[in-house]
Amino acid sequence: MNIVLLKTKSVDVNITTQQSAVIKYAKHHGYSIDITEIEASELDENLENRKKFKGFLRSLNEGDTILIYDLWVFSKDIGELVKVFECLLKRDISTVICSSNSEITKDTTSLEVVSILSSFREKNLKAKKDLTQGRPKGRMSKSKFDVYRAKIISLLEEGISVSQIARILEVSRTSLKDYINSRGLKDLVQAKKSLLKESIKSKRAKNKISTEECTLIKENKGK
Repeated sequence: MNIVLLKTKSVDVNITTQQSAVIKYAKHHGYSIDITEIEASELDENLENRKKFKGFLRSLNEGDTILIYDLWVFSKDIGELVKVFECLLKRDISTVICSSNSEITKDTTSLEVVSILSSFREKNLKAKKDLTQGRPKGRMSKSKFDVYRAKIISLLEEGISVSQIARILEVSRTSLKDYINSRGLKDLVQAKKSLLKESIKSKRAKNKISTEECTLIKENKGK
């Protein structure tokens, strides 16, 4: 199974850009998309505290492939990344890193893995240096709407307007709109819908090919 993993809380690349890049990469390299998952933990949060992400890792099966935009979808910390890949490679789970056109599988040598991680580390160090020379970006603060996050996303997926959601939750429409925009929730919903369409198209194409192959086999047997 091919799973796309998108990161919501990224100061670098928003979820829509991630989505577009992964879809483009998947189409170009012949990957079908079976399912999409969203990673919503903070960028600097320790793996031990990321219960949902660890649950996602445990849910994977041997032979699965994860498609991500960049390694920071897993973590920005090299030590954390090593732990993640130890978990994945033990179960023959591959990772495709679309932005760098690279892949880490059980057949990838340790030298190649180190090279990929080293390149990622250098890129992070350069980004941090650029930030210190420019205007610093603060960590996203908590909001009173965080407790409604899942509900808001669900209602947006149903096509409910922000005004209607505000009435349902009995909150200020302006404050709710600011929250939705700051968290990129509409982009998230759009990304999930778009990737779901891609998944459905891919499965239909597979079924069509399978049906055509069965028909061809029957015709050959008849001859």
